[in-house]
Amino acid sequence: MRMRTKKVREKEKQADKPLVKHKNCPAKINLFLDILKKRDDDFHELNSLFAELSLSDKILIKLTENSQIKISCTSDTIPDKSNLVFKIASYLKDKYKVKSGIEIYLKKNIPVAAGLGGGSSDAAKTIQICNEIWNLGLSPKQMHKIAAKFGSDINFFLEGGVKLVKGRGEIVLEQKNNLEIANILLVNPHIQISSKKAYNSVQSLEPHTAKFKNMQKALRQNELDLLCKNLHNSLEPGIFSEYPEIQSIKKNLLKLGAGGSLMSGSGSTVFAIFKKSDTLLRAEHFFAKKNFWTHKTSLKKVR
Repeated sequence: MRMRTKKVREKEKQADKPLVKHKNCPAKINLFLDILKKRDDDFHELNSLFAELSLSDKILIKLTENSQIKISCTSDTIPDKSNLVFKIASYLKDKYKVKSGIEIYLKKNIPVAAGLGGGSSDAAKTIQICNEIWNLGLSPKQMHKIAAKFGSDINFFLEGGVKLVKGRGEIVLEQKNNLEIANILLVNPHIQISSKKAYNSVQSLEPHTAKFKNMQKALRQNELDLLCKNLHNSLEPGIFSEYPEIQSIKKNLLKLGAGGSLMSGSGSTVFAIFKKSDTLLRAEHFFAKKNFWTHKTSLKKVR
């Protein structure tokens, strides 16, 4: 029997590669966010509970025979070669000496710079798809290490669900969750806030230990009222002082019947939890009349 040549083996390996891969890139909210201290690396130490939502961007990556990386996006506000998706794809191609190229198609549904993690989610799914489509053979640990190089929230989106997030965001730990929330309204006043600006506006580094323990209990024991009472974000006071309209959104959501409301992450999106869908719809109509971006979404427990 003739030995297969190196060229034949390479062709067979190439034939095994998937030609097109696509994934949903979910948004997140922070159910709890404590800023504990300013770190020596200029980041902040976090203690947070991240929750993945049904709202998502869509990413599709197609393998090409040429060596280029091309990217197109439905949003004109997303830059081409300076965005995280392009940077990560380029990094992986160079580091692992990949000869083939890819075409990336990104459909944006998540507002940009809105505290919902859209860019980080897109980046995480780029790592996962490139690993598959280029046959890189990366382990979860290796993908997490790459994610941490490029941003603080990307590591969470490699895992998803509801997670305890620590460090500067790169430490993702299991959090037991038996709670599903069907009626979550997101409201964004078309304000973009950079994470750096938000974290520089922190007014207090005091931990909220009791609230945090109650929040974890609410997730474990499926207690929606307890969760709503203990929503917390240390970034709110600083952002509210500079953008009073964001604080007004939260106040109005509570007046309109929300069981709980909170600014997500670094803002400017505010989310609200409703017990009944008709109450949510009335609130959504209220903000739609103001020409704010709104979206009804949900949080599902991991089965």
